Amino acid sequence: MAIGHRVLVSHDRRTMLNCFRERLASGRSSPGLLVVAQDAPIPPVVETVILLWAAMDPAELLNQARHLPSLSRHVFPR
Repeated sequence: MAIGHRVLVSHDRRTMLNCFRERLASGRSSPGLLVVAQDAPIPPVVETVILLWAAMDPAELLNQARHLPSLSRHVFPR
């Protein structure tokens, strides 16, 4: 089955990272995975995803899993 060209955003760190690794290990590719802290408030997460979408070349996320908590220190209020 062919994959779409959409980056997956998930808070399910354990399951999704394992599936992501397995997918890459099997020789398939992925447009990317963004992992968000489960307790992160939704509005800043959406703003961050939109900012990344506007600022990044999609090729930068190809076959990459990125954690947004590192951005949360600068974006999400605590």
